[in-house]
Formats: sequence, C-alpha cells, structure tokens
Amino acid sequence: MMEPVREPALPLSVRAGRSDLQRSNLVDQIHDELHRRITDRLMTAGERIIIDKLAAEFGVSLIPVREALARLKVERLVTHESNKGYRVAPAPEGFEMRKLFEARLIVELGALEQGFGNLTDALVEQLAAINATIRKGDYGPEFASFRDFIDRNAHFHRLIVGLAQNPFIDEAYSMLGYHQRVAQTLFGRGPDNLDMIVREHDAIVEALRKRDLAAAKQALGDHIRNGMDPYLA
Repeated sequence: MMEPVREPALPLSVRAGRSDLQRSNLVDQIHDELHRRITDRLMTAGERIIIDKLAAEFGVSLIPVREALARLKVERLVTHESNKGYRVAPAPEGFEMRKLFEARLIVELGALEQGFGNLTDALVEQLAAINATIRKGDYGPEFASFRDFIDRNAHFHRLIVGLAQNPFIDEAYSMLGYHQRVAQTLFGRGPDNLDMIVREHDAIVEALRKRDLAAAKQALGDHIRNGMDPYLA
C-alpha cells in the first residue's frame, strides 16, 4: 500500500506569518492542522502519532502538541492508550453515526425544550444569519474547502443547545464530537444535500420566530432524523 502523500513541513509560526504566538494560538493551529490531516486522510486510521516528531516538524515544544492531541481525543479523532500513546482514530461507520444522531436527538431536543423560555429575537436572527451564510457557501471535497460548512453548522446547533443555559448540557453536547466525526465522512465529496439542510434550518428558524415550541421540536427532530437516514442501510 502506498504511503499517503505528506505536505512539506513548516513550523506553524512560519505558516501563520507570526513569531510571537501565544500558547493558546499554537494549540489551536496544531489542533486545526492535525484535524485537517486526519479528515483528509493524510494521517491514516491506526497510525501512531509521535509527539516529538510533530513538535520538531512544527517548530514548537512538546506542550502545545500534547494539548492539541488532548483536544483531538475529546473530539474522538485520536485514541490514547497508557504506555502506547496516541493513534489516529478510524473514520466513523454506520453504527457509530446512528448512535451519534440518536444522542443528538436527546440532547438538542431536550435543550430546546428546557431553554425555550430563553429564546430572544436576537438569537433567532443570529440563527437566520448563520443559515444564510451556509446557503451562500462554496464547498469542495477537501477539509479546507468544507470546514466553513462544518463550523457554521456546528455554530447553528450549539446556539440551540445553548438555550438551556446549562454548562453540563453544553459539555455533554461537545463531548459527542459529532461535528468533528461527521467531517471525516465528508472526505472526497463535501457536504451532501446542502439545499435540504438549509431548508430544514429555515423551518427551525421560522418555528422559533413564531415561538411555536411544538413546531420547532418537530422541525429540529425531522432535521436530525433526515441526517441519520444515509447511515441506516
């Protein structure tokens, strides 16, 4: 089997055009770069991740690399075993994706119902604006070209979860790693059914604008279940 093609290694500070990066920025950059490589399968499932090697490649100390990997583990893009280190997690298959969608139904619908009284006109318009941006996007088959979709879609749904104003619900949703894992399934094709996604978001927004909880729950539930359909085969 041919080894995946690696891009030329450059220190992150050079790629960013800055030499005074704070640690948090370094961690973000390393996280994002490794996320991209994993999603684009430049790092293959099961591949061992050598922290020293990455630190040398990026021109940084071991600390930001470890912190970035810890975040990727929470997002379930890498695995970790004591005394064995980190490895690239395999892309999710049908069973895992179905369970992720089932978990989303519970968390998102529960958060919507719990926090419906916290809904404001400003939040409704923010959701509408995010969806308008999704609609206008031009997305391709590689992570760099569809990451905006992933981020915008995640922002849309996290705002709904945030209605509950409950940090434990927010954390539970983040721990699903749904948006990071679904990105792996889009490799080579980008987001499917974009028109349908945008229409379903519109239906959610319209129900929220009318302050119709039942319609909002129906629209959100239908949206999540429709996303699950490709994984039911």
